[in-house]
Amino acid sequence: MPSLKIGIQLTKNAEKYEYLISVLSSHLDSKSGFEFIHITDNADLINKIGDVDILATYKMDETIFSHASKKLKWIHFGSAGIENSLFPSILKSKTIITNASGVHAGPVSEFAMGMILYLSKQFRGCESFKNNAEWTQWELARQTIQLKGKMVGIIGFGSIGKAIAKKAKAFDMNVIATRRLQNKVETKKIVDELIPIADLGYLLANSDYVVIACPLTPLTKGMIGSKELAKMKSSAFIINIARGAIIDEVALINALQSNEIAGAGLDVFFTEPLDKKSPLFELENVFLSPHISGNFPEYQHDVVLQFADNLNRFLAEKDLKNRVCKKRLY
Repeated sequence: MPSLKIGIQLTKNAEKYEYLISVLSSHLDSKSGFEFIHITDNADLINKIGDVDILATYKMDETIFSHASKKLKWIHFGSAGIENSLFPSILKSKTIITNASGVHAGPVSEFAMGMILYLSKQFRGCESFKNNAEWTQWELARQTIQLKGKMVGIIGFGSIGKAIAKKAKAFDMNVIATRRLQNKVETKKIVDELIPIADLGYLLANSDYVVIACPLTPLTKGMIGSKELAKMKSSAFIINIARGAIIDEVALINALQSNEIAGAGLDVFFTEPLDKKSPLFELENVFLSPHISGNFPEYQHDVVLQFADNLNRFLAEKDLKNRVCKKRLY
């Protein structure tokens, strides 16, 4: 039986590639039957994709995929949000798709809680105190929010949503969550109410913090618009660490400018980089970050560990983890 050819397009750097291969190899159950091929960029991928059986990469272009052969059995994407790589020809193909769902859960959930703390504990005001030395003790104290007993509403209860719920519980917060395939109301260890997506309005109306943690699909694009924002409490905050297009950004800006909601924490935007002229930069009740919640120094290392686990399963002819449903698009 010929060796499987496994294309690795996770880094251009030759030294980093060798390190990642050493990590990958050390976690494989078998040491033979396959060959690793370093793919440095998309031009290199065009030349090599027709000869690989398995590919680990971050993104796929439809033009590049047209050069693939029927040999390509499986693509593993080293990211969780792969909506831009799910074009018609790849969805119609027999190529298995997996993603890196779960690898971001720790850092993204930490970041989400950091946003909640920033917005609740008046950290912006504390920075102003440091900069201007004006003693604003009681002005800030009156606006400080205690998290205990507050409700976090989580839209999307995958690995990231669950990690956020667990951390929120550590702050003695209440948790309500919704996910697409939920068909009845349930109570879980880390969530007080797990509800169907049809009850989204209930989540919005009862949450002090709404956290968006769902994938971007045709069903979730524009899910939060002016009608949904109007259902939120005027004292509530919205946090988005998923994808910018899930929220109608114009409607959100209007809601923030009119104090229809209390504020927002945004790591993602409809268009990235965010336009320097965006009104979001001028709003005092908004925390902004440049799409960094899921990034951390060990990212590639953890992606490779996840790929190694799935490669072991593939070689053993077992079901793969994080397999993307080509109908649900996640």
